[in-house]
Amino acid sequence: MSLSFLWAYPIATLSSLAVYALLIALVIPKYRRVIEPLLVHPVAPHQQYLQAFDCFRGFAAALVALGHCWWATHPIFHSTQLAVPFLAYGAKAVPIFAVLSGFLIYRSVLSVRTLETLREYIIRRFFRIYPVYLLSVVLCLVTLQYVPKQYFTKYGYFVSDLLMLNSLYWPGGFANPVTWSLYVEIAFYAVLPLVVLAIGQKRMVAFAILGIVALIIADYPSRVFGLWKFFLMGILASEFSARMKPYAIPAFLAGLALLVIDFTSPKYDWVANLGIVTQHQDGETIGLGLASGLMLASIPHWGTLSRALNVLPLRLLGVISYSLYVVHFFYILANFPKIGLFTDAGTTPMYEYMKAQPQMAWWYMPFVFFPGVLLWSLVSFLLIERPGIQYGARLIARLRAQARPSIPVAKAAE
Repeated sequence: MSLSFLWAYPIATLSSLAVYALLIALVIPKYRRVIEPLLVHPVAPHQQYLQAFDCFRGFAAALVALGHCWWATHPIFHSTQLAVPFLAYGAKAVPIFAVLSGFLIYRSVLSVRTLETLREYIIRRFFRIYPVYLLSVVLCLVTLQYVPKQYFTKYGYFVSDLLMLNSLYWPGGFANPVTWSLYVEIAFYAVLPLVVLAIGQKRMVAFAILGIVALIIADYPSRVFGLWKFFLMGILASEFSARMKPYAIPAFLAGLALLVIDFTSPKYDWVANLGIVTQHQDGETIGLGLASGLMLASIPHWGTLSRALNVLPLRLLGVISYSLYVVHFFYILANFPKIGLFTDAGTTPMYEYMKAQPQMAWWYMPFVFFPGVLLWSLVSFLLIERPGIQYGARLIARLRAQARPSIPVAKAAE
């Protein structure tokens, strides 16, 4: 392939060069001392920081973005998917996110004991999620994604996205394709404190198991419905993690083996093959949830591996993972403006257009095209996400300074 192909998509090439320059700068001590403090979580974790969890989060976000880079431009990067077949299963990263959320948000909710701590929980969640989500809405507005349809105007479409009305099952859809799972996460964030308050921590294992069994029995090929059981699997993993220390290494390896099997091919969906559930075309398998749960529950107790997965490049990928998840479709659009509306991606006319373009070598997407989206994810993190989280932390500190004696949530509910 001629080097002229490097300039087939100049935005991608220049953005990727900037990412590689940043990585080189991080190797040089005098630059690293300046840059590294900007590339960490902007406030101290509310709970104990778990090494390697940023790596899991970064892996999931990168897999979603890589999968969409391949799918939305198919068949331009078809050779990459042939070389790395699991790119076709990028949708599996969303259930992994859900298990992670179940694990981490459950730990956060356990500290909600008073109205004040409930308010702090809501503030943290809002300023963690909404600023970058608002960036998505603004970019959708700028790129003219809000178009009228049969039952709503473009203004109704915009307002629905702006207010996250899809969390209330607004039926018209959403402009940024990846935000569908955010609405499910928002519903989970809202419901979980009420469930923990009503059930109590001692009964959460039984509640989660019964919930998973019920959702499996009532299984339905809906991504939204199917995602809920993965939150419950994360809660189970969180509860069992403390007991996993003696079995950490074999449990992690078992989870990793199950993960590899799950990503190999849909025909290896062993739970569906047993006839327990129907096979989900979106990749939401029970085996994937079990694999993720085992790995997350055991990795905090395998110090050597946790530290290895917490090296700066992997940790940085986790830090910018939310921005990466939200902005990557706009990066694809910037490089392929012919797509126009996101709803046109993957359609037959778009496939015919992409088929007429030069087909790229297998290495082009992972090493030239994809790294560029990390630059814009980092920009989103530094300019939007980081300031939003910091503002939320300052608001909580201000409210604590003004706080009256705490009122227990149960007492206030009376």
